[in-house]
Amino acid sequence: MALTTQSSPASQLLRPIARVLLITQLVALVLVVAGSSLLVATAVRYQSASAWVQHTYEVLDEIETVRTEALRGSLALRNYAIAPAADYLASTRTAARKAADASERLEALVQDSGSQTRRAFVLRAEVAELVGWMNSCAAIAERDGPAALLAVLKPRVEQDTASIVRKQLGEIEGEERMLLRARSEQRSAEFRRLLTGAGIVATAFLGFLVWSVVYASLLLRRSKATIQGLKESADLDPLTGLLNRRALEERFKRRSSSPLTVVALDLDNFKAVNDAYGHASGDEVLRVSADRLRHECRESDLIARAGGDEFVVVLTGVADLDVARRFCERLDQAMREPIRLQSASVRVGASIGFQVSSGSVSLQELLASADAVSYQAKSARKAATLALVRD
Repeated sequence: MALTTQSSPASQLLRPIARVLLITQLVALVLVVAGSSLLVATAVRYQSASAWVQHTYEVLDEIETVRTEALRGSLALRNYAIAPAADYLASTRTAARKAADASERLEALVQDSGSQTRRAFVLRAEVAELVGWMNSCAAIAERDGPAALLAVLKPRVEQDTASIVRKQLGEIEGEERMLLRARSEQRSAEFRRLLTGAGIVATAFLGFLVWSVVYASLLLRRSKATIQGLKESADLDPLTGLLNRRALEERFKRRSSSPLTVVALDLDNFKAVNDAYGHASGDEVLRVSADRLRHECRESDLIARAGGDEFVVVLTGVADLDVARRFCERLDQAMREPIRLQSASVRVGASIGFQVSSGSVSLQELLASADAVSYQAKSARKAATLALVRD
């Protein structure tokens, strides 16, 4: 035997919500992974470009150090020749050492470029020759005095032997300036890509969050409306649309401390209608009876089908016997009106009983009293025959 499974209303409500949560998590994960990968890759390229820019600045700093220290050492020698002082010779030796160290560092920094490596190699050799000459001059000055130093300096100045150093420094610097511009532009481009990527990821994630919030809110509103509809339908008798016994008891508890009247009624000879005209006609009698009850009651009153052909009315705010009696008389007249069926018209009355309460009396107690009165009324009518009038 095949088994069929029907989804409950709750599962039907939860399914789209669960689907949205799953999609939200998956899309959020994709956005986070893709966005993070994009941002990380761009950040790595930006960091690399920044490192190359920093590297170029370091090369330029070493070029400037070689140039400055070579000039400082030469000037210190000339100053000593003009005005001998031991500090000038110390400055010469210090400048020579710094120039030599800077040329070594410069050669190490430009190993990534073949042309720059060759230039740096030539520069280092020339700087070494210049540094050796400055140290020799300092030694001559200490030993033989300023006159001997001037004799050594004169041909050096006339020949301008430092021109090769200046030329190599200029070529290396020119190449590095070009690299600096290119690398700075690359870094700026990567930074713009980083900002653009961050903006795209943030916009996509924000847009997705807005969509998920809006859609989830829509589902929530629909779910609330559906749940409310399910709750209301669960409180109603499916045939008549009146309250069922459980809903009646639940709502009665909210009013039990107030004055009220409980009316119990059941239709007379309802079984005869079912037997004579069928259950469909009996259902129609129940529906018409329910409509008449609604017509006679107020919106604040409770009307329920207790079961079968039994009905219960709770008149809220009514605890006066005369008022309750007049209501029951009016209701009795309404229930005696003919009911038109497909093949006949029938008159079905009702046995009615009521009980008033000033508050704090249970529904069961009030119904028991009202049912007893209704039973007495039904017993009094057993001698009479209710007419089933055919058209």
